[in-house]
Amino acid sequence: MSKVSPQTESMYPADFTMETAQKRKTRYQVSQPVALALLAAALLAIFLSGFVTYKVYSCKSEDSRNISNELKKGHTTAKLTDVRLPTSVVPDSYLVKLVPHLWGEQSNFTFSGFVRIKVNVTEETSRITLHSNNLNISKELTQVFGPNNETITVTSQSRDEARQFHIIHTGSSLKKGLSYTVEITFDGILNDLLQGFYRSSYQQDNETKWIATTQFQPTDARQAFPCFDEPGLKARFSISLARPKKLMAVSNMPKTNNISEPVEGMPGWEWDHFEESVPMSTYLVAFVISEFSRMDNGSFSVWSRRDAIKQAEYALQVGPAILKYFEKYFKIPYPLPKMDMVALPDFAAGAMENWGLITYRETAMLYEEGVSASSSKQRVAIVVSHELAHQWFGNLVTPSWWTDLWLNEGFATYVEYLGVDAVEPSWQVLEQFVVDEIQNVFSLDALESSHQISIEVGHPDEINEIFDRISYHKGASIIRMMDHFLTNKVFSKGLNNYLQNKAYGSATQNDLWDALTEQAHNDQVLDASTTVAEIMNTWTLQTGFPVLSVKRNYSNGSALINQTRFLINPESKTSRQDCWWVPITYTTAATKDFESTKPKLWMKKEPRVEVNDLPKGDSDWLIMNVQETGFYRVNYDKRNWELLTKALNSANFGGIHVINRAQLLDDSMSLARAGLLDYSIALGVTKYLNNELEYTPWKSALNALGFIDSMLVRTAAYANFKAYMSNLMARIYEETGSVEMPNEPQVTVYKRIRIMSWACSLGHQECVNHSISTFNQWLKSENPDKNNPVPANLKSVIYCTAIKHGGQREWDFLWERYQKSNVGSERDLMLTSLGCSREIWLLNRYLLWAVTDGSGIRKQDCARVFGAVSMNVAGSTVAFNFLRDEWDRIKSYVQKSGGFGGLAELADLLIPTITGQLEYQQLTEFATKRASDLGPATRAVEQTIERAQANVNWMKRNARNIEAWLETAVSGS
Repeated sequence: MSKVSPQTESMYPADFTMETAQKRKTRYQVSQPVALALLAAALLAIFLSGFVTYKVYSCKSEDSRNISNELKKGHTTAKLTDVRLPTSVVPDSYLVKLVPHLWGEQSNFTFSGFVRIKVNVTEETSRITLHSNNLNISKELTQVFGPNNETITVTSQSRDEARQFHIIHTGSSLKKGLSYTVEITFDGILNDLLQGFYRSSYQQDNETKWIATTQFQPTDARQAFPCFDEPGLKARFSISLARPKKLMAVSNMPKTNNISEPVEGMPGWEWDHFEESVPMSTYLVAFVISEFSRMDNGSFSVWSRRDAIKQAEYALQVGPAILKYFEKYFKIPYPLPKMDMVALPDFAAGAMENWGLITYRETAMLYEEGVSASSSKQRVAIVVSHELAHQWFGNLVTPSWWTDLWLNEGFATYVEYLGVDAVEPSWQVLEQFVVDEIQNVFSLDALESSHQISIEVGHPDEINEIFDRISYHKGASIIRMMDHFLTNKVFSKGLNNYLQNKAYGSATQNDLWDALTEQAHNDQVLDASTTVAEIMNTWTLQTGFPVLSVKRNYSNGSALINQTRFLINPESKTSRQDCWWVPITYTTAATKDFESTKPKLWMKKEPRVEVNDLPKGDSDWLIMNVQETGFYRVNYDKRNWELLTKALNSANFGGIHVINRAQLLDDSMSLARAGLLDYSIALGVTKYLNNELEYTPWKSALNALGFIDSMLVRTAAYANFKAYMSNLMARIYEETGSVEMPNEPQVTVYKRIRIMSWACSLGHQECVNHSISTFNQWLKSENPDKNNPVPANLKSVIYCTAIKHGGQREWDFLWERYQKSNVGSERDLMLTSLGCSREIWLLNRYLLWAVTDGSGIRKQDCARVFGAVSMNVAGSTVAFNFLRDEWDRIKSYVQKSGGFGGLAELADLLIPTITGQLEYQQLTEFATKRASDLGPATRAVEQTIERAQANVNWMKRNARNIEAWLETAVSGS
């Protein structure tokens, strides 16, 4: 599944990422009993982040830990010790028949269904236990048949509500080694919670069009039909769907003989029967019934609303090309006879990899040339690549249990970049990976409240908690590291062996480690005494990551390297002294070998190691972690930092690989933030940016400098910070310009957006005037919905700047355009930009509309609104006050709308800043009071408060020193 991902470029200088990962499964579906808790917690988490922004000045270091304890106490969902199904009965095949009552006079938002499950008995039992949630099972129609079709008496049926079990008790024992058949008749609600079997709608020709669709990952197939709803319990599925004749239905497999038949007793309705599937997990079953339009390229089809189908052309172009690449990469043909991709108006995740029927949020699949930004085109390619990668890694071979979710999502997140690079090589996405994935997740994994990648989970709350950046971004980062230390050849061979051996089955991470170890030993990449599991378990079973501290001996050409866990808050206290297996790569000024990423030596879970082959003398710099292939930070002694700074400020700084330039900027600023490096050194590294014109180092630098921006924005030092940044960006602003040129590289477009975003945010008059002028041309246009003079790639900058410096007229104009737009990416952009206003009453009205039925804001977009307002300097207090004053209203709306998946993750995407003690106390009191509503967002709120505490300490430790440094830098003295 793909997380809901951010706009690639934003007006917010602190690298505001409203959706992430999202791109990617960016995700998160919850069962109905925890839906209220999840969304309430998510809104709370968003407000926490926004309100903490600019609010706290001083606080004792133990406060965040005390609050964390209170939050945990308030977590109302009981975590059960065992939520797994008994293993005495396992499924072999399903026949599922569903009739959704969503159209015509009989529409009542329900569905009726029947399921016949062939089961195999592995140990003698008189109970059949399977999952069911929010289904009304007709007990009198439940039947069990024996191997010879004889009737097995059903004595009673019972429910285990906490585990969502439905238990059928039989009068005689079911014998080990035999097969039985279970038949269940049921009905349920076509909910609007964006989970299970749910309903969606859209307007076309002034008429409401209804859709019945599904989202089952991780635990919601049980809301559509009784089933054995665990990923390791694979079975074959035969799906039959009833629908009005004018509609279409698609499922994982093609229609049987491409023939439909009448539904008895329902005139004008037809049955579509679909071929039996290959063995697969329940969470990958999917179906869509709609009036959508279709385009195809042979057996590869795309579907969307009729009015948006042309926007699916790029997905149809890039999808088959990426699918072909993955067939070559995995060395296994795509296993199914067809592929359908469907863009849904209401979808909680970014996308979902249902086998043969991938479903998408519209913004993740649709792109309109000239209207959508280039970032939207890349987002479509990235998400399509991610979901297609899952057809092998996740669908063909599936994690046995959600503990190994990270392997599923981390792998797809890594290879999605390989797929896009294969079809769009000019985009330089492999460089972007370093900033967007590795450096992105470093900030989260540097918290005490982070979690290990492979983590035991049971209750659906816990499962949903781990659909986060650790599973996706860190997972992808350590897989990339493994690809490099094993070499691509060995990694590819081992992966192919794993997929071949486990095809149509389930596996654990140890199964993959074993396959890779065998290949590594065969090719002599690893010593015979070393296993991949031994190395990788230190990365998957331990929380956090190391920082390597390098102290060189310049006289004899050696260096002592120490590793410790990197924590962003120097006051953090941890009793664990973990060490990792660290693959060490390095180069020097003498060699400048930035292509060799195979380790020169290993830190074998040891605290220190020595290098003895470095240049003697103190004139050659050393860089470790070539192309940032390792998941660790590097700190150097003062002299080496001086040599690196001198090299960067020289005319031939380009001799240092562009990724390592980005690494040096990110490492130095993060080390300073954590108190491990003096800020005078870190900020000194940034001075070379006067001459840097490459996108990747600038994005890395602006992400890091964005933190300082947000910390100083309400202090007297901000004037000097603005002056320093304006001077730093002067050349690149002039070189990049504000006018797009034909056929520009993608990274040039991104660079312009990023630089203009900062320039306008800092009040650069030319940038602000240009944005306002361009927006006003649009506002005065006779037909603004057809004639928009704002360049597609600069809309994020121009919209936000105009709304920020405008009033109600500008706001209402953009809101009207939002309501009339037919392009999902454009609507998303407008929703974010509308949160840029400095008019308090407009922001309050906007928040109110976000939790009001019929306002025009879709339920899936509620989080975008709250996040945009919370990240606005003028809106953070507004957001918190709204949460506090309108809590009952928000809870009521949430109860009707359900959990939209992934909203809790926003807490760790919105980085708070701090200034006042009183407001901090109000914040923590409120968080503690509402702890009982947090559910699966408990961890996200803990992380938000830990970040707040870290920022309190940062202000006390660094604010005055940075103010003095900036004053000196600006004055030139």
